[in-house]
Amino acid sequence: MKTITLIGLLWMTAASSFAGGILVGQPLPQLKISERGELLLDDDDVSYSAWQSPQQPGKAHVLQYMAGTAGASKLNEPFTERLKVSADLDIMVTTVINLDDATWGTSGFVVSEVKKNKRLFPMSQLVLDDDGHGREVWSLPRKSSAIVITDAAGIVLYVKEGAMDESEIERALELLRGTGSPAVLGTDTAASS
Repeated sequence: MKTITLIGLLWMTAASSFAGGILVGQPLPQLKISERGELLLDDDDVSYSAWQSPQQPGKAHVLQYMAGTAGASKLNEPFTERLKVSADLDIMVTTVINLDDATWGTSGFVVSEVKKNKRLFPMSQLVLDDDGHGREVWSLPRKSSAIVITDAAGIVLYVKEGAMDESEIERALELLRGTGSPAVLGTDTAASS
C-alpha cells in the first residue's frame, strides 16, 4: 500500500510540475499581459497596449521570452541574429521581456533600451511583462531565455530553455523552413543575469 501511495504521490507531483508549461504538439498556453504589454510606435512616441498570445498571423511564430537582464538577452543572440539575415523566412517574431526578472534597480534602464530598439526596428513586436506573468504561465526558469516556435495554427513545434548551440539553431531554422520535425531541446537553467 505504501508503494502505491508513493507512486501516486510522485505521479501527481510530476503532473503538477508540467501544469501550464509549454508542450510540443500542443497549443501554446494563453498568456495575457495587461500591465504595459506591447510597445506601439506613433512617430517617435511609444505607448503600450495589452497583449496576449497566441497571436497567429497565418505563419510560423518565433517567441522569445527572456529576463530583463543583459545576460539573458545574450543567451540566444546567435539565433536571433541568424533570423535577421534569413530573408527566406516568412515568420512573425515576438520578444517578451520579463521586467520582474530584471536586476534590482535596472528596470527603468531595460524599458529605455526596449523603447530604443522599438524605434530602431519599428516592425518588431516587443512586449514588456511587468509582473513575470509569462514565466509563471509557461513554467519557465528565472533569469533565463526561452525560444518557442509555433506553426501557423499555434501548435508548439519547438521549445528551448537557455542558450541554443549551433546544432539547435540549425534545427530551429529547419523547422521554420518547413524541413525539420518538432522537438523539445535540452534545458539550461544555469543562465547568468
